[in-house]
Amino acid sequence: MGHTLYVHQHKFGGVLNGLDYEMWNPETDPYIRAHYNRETIDNKYVNKEALRERLWLRKEYKPIIAYVGRLDTQKGVHLIRHASFYSLTNGAQFVLLGSGSELGINDHFWHLKHQLNENPDCHLEIGYDEELAHLIYAGADMIVVPSIYEPCGLTQMIALRYGTVPLVRAVGGLVDTVFDRDYSPKPPEERNGYVFEHADYRGSSRRCTAPSACGTTTPENSAG
Repeated sequence: MGHTLYVHQHKFGGVLNGLDYEMWNPETDPYIRAHYNRETIDNKYVNKEALRERLWLRKEYKPIIAYVGRLDTQKGVHLIRHASFYSLTNGAQFVLLGSGSELGINDHFWHLKHQLNENPDCHLEIGYDEELAHLIYAGADMIVVPSIYEPCGLTQMIALRYGTVPLVRAVGGLVDTVFDRDYSPKPPEERNGYVFEHADYRGSSRRCTAPSACGTTTPENSAG
């Protein structure tokens, strides 16, 4: 089938994932402290303080970087780990909610949890908690999605719905839905996040520089 699909590729188009807007709606979400939309985006900071209280994070003027999702090879676990240390080294706070599908990965992140959770700027929660997931999307400033491959993905779409800026790798549906703030050929009002290309530490610490590979609503206009 591979050759046939290649020959006829011009006949096919992808269909992006969609959200349940009743479940993922910052204007009505029962799991967050303050409801908001793009006109009342300042209320997002009430949820940021609620997230800090929930996870015992230090209350300081710092961005909160988050990861929500599975911890497996597809999701770029080495880059998720890198994001935690990079965030803390560069004056941000980092929170994670997820569990590993592979025993070794889960064990590694449990070890990392014991290593980092004494830091007042970091909290790793191994497992899944629906209420906490909603609060993280509402309270975080940025969400990292450094997938090795991703047919479409929902994390970045939920983040945009909650006015939380996605930082994604330029693969699959991620690059189809997130358009880089600086390098996208899209008009500024359609740019909505940050995109990087290479699945290594150096690549995830610098942004996408190939406009043809990066596509972004401005962060301040991504809620609601």
